[in-house]
Amino acid sequence: MSSIIRIFSKVFPPLISLFILILGNGLFTTLLVIRLHIEGASSLVIGAMAGAYYAGLVCGSFRVEKFIVRVGHIRAFSAFASALGVVCLLQGMILSYWVWILLRLLGGFTTAGLFVVIESWLLILGTEKIRGQILALYMIALYGAQALGQFLINLGDPKALTLFAVTAMLSSLSVIPLAMTKVGQPQISEPSTLNFKKLYKASGSGVIGCFTAGLILGAVYGLLPLFIAQKTGYPSEVAFFMAITILGGMALQYPVGKLSDHLERRTVLIVIALLAAITSVFTLIGFHIVWLAVITLFLFGGVTFTLYPISTSQACDNLEPQNIVSGTQSLLLAYSIGATLGPFVAPAFIHYLGINGLFVYFIVTSLLLFIFFLWRRIHVPTKGQEENFISLPNTTPITSKLDPRGEL
Repeated sequence: MSSIIRIFSKVFPPLISLFILILGNGLFTTLLVIRLHIEGASSLVIGAMAGAYYAGLVCGSFRVEKFIVRVGHIRAFSAFASALGVVCLLQGMILSYWVWILLRLLGGFTTAGLFVVIESWLLILGTEKIRGQILALYMIALYGAQALGQFLINLGDPKALTLFAVTAMLSSLSVIPLAMTKVGQPQISEPSTLNFKKLYKASGSGVIGCFTAGLILGAVYGLLPLFIAQKTGYPSEVAFFMAITILGGMALQYPVGKLSDHLERRTVLIVIALLAAITSVFTLIGFHIVWLAVITLFLFGGVTFTLYPISTSQACDNLEPQNIVSGTQSLLLAYSIGATLGPFVAPAFIHYLGINGLFVYFIVTSLLLFIFFLWRRIHVPTKGQEENFISLPNTTPITSKLDPRGEL
C-alpha cells in the first residue's frame, strides 16, 4: 500500500498540471465558437477552426517526441505551455478568420506536445499492476477539467480580451506543479504504426468505430456550442449544456466499459451506435424543454464518448500481443483523422437544414455505424474476447503506451 501511495504522490503533480491546462482548454474551445457566432461567422468557418485544431493535434502527436527527449519533460512542457498562451492571446487581439485557423493549427500542435509530456510522465511512473488506476485518474482529470472549464465562460464578455487572457494565464499556471517536482526522465521510443489494411482485416469494427467516434466528437467540440447558442439565444447557457454533455461522457465511461467485459464487445458497440442515434433524435425534438435537454445531452455524451475506448478494446481483442501498441496508435490516428474531418462535414448538413442539421448529422452518422456494426456482427465471426476494457481518453498516440496490454 505504501508503494502505491508513493507512486500516486508522484503522479499527482502532472495530473494537477493537466487539470489546470484543460480548464483553460475547455474554456477556450467553447469561447471561440461563441465569439465566432457573435461575429456572424458561418458554420463552415467554425468547423474549419475545429478541423485545424485536430489537424495540429495529429501532426504534433508524431512530431514532438524527439524535442521532448532532447530538452527534457519539464522544459518541453514549459515551452509548449508558453507557446499556447501566446497563441490564445493572439486570437484575442486579432480577429481574422484565416489567422485564427492558422493559430488553431498551431494551438493543436502545442497541445499535442503538452499531452505527450503528461502521458509519457505517467507511463514511466506506472507499473503494470496500477497503470489502469493511473489511467482512470487521467481520464477523470481530463474530462472533469473540460466540464468545469465550461463555466469559466461566465467570467467575462466573449468579445473582450479577458477570457482569452484567462486561458493564457491557466496555460502558464499549469507549468508550476511540474516545475516544482523532481522525477526521473521518461524514455520515449519512436512510435510504430501497424498497417491499416492488416488492422482493418483483424478488426474492421474497431477501425471504423474509432474513425466514426472522431467524426462525432470533432463536431461535438467544434459545433455543439453553436447549436446551443442558437437554440437558447443565450451564450451563457452554452457552458451549462456543454458541461452536462462532457459529464455524461465521464460518468458512463466505466459502467459501459465493464459491461463490455461481460458481453461480446461488438454487441455493445451495436447498442452504443443505436443509442447515439436515439439520443440525438430526442435532443433534436426536445431541446426546448430544459429538463429533457439535460437528460438527452447527458446520455448523448455518455454513449458517444464511450464509442472510442470500446472500439479500441474490441480491436485489441483481435491483435497479437506484439501488435497491441502499434495497433492502438493506428486506432488513435483513425480517431484523429475523423475528428479533423467531422467539423468540415457537419457544416454541410447545417448549410442545407439549418442549425438542426448538426444533430441530423449525428443521427445519420450513428445509423450508418449501427448498420456497419450489425453487418459485421452477422457476417464476420468473432474471436475470443480475452482482454479487459481499459478506458482511454482521446488525446495522443503516446496514450497507447499506458495500456498494460502492450506489455503482454
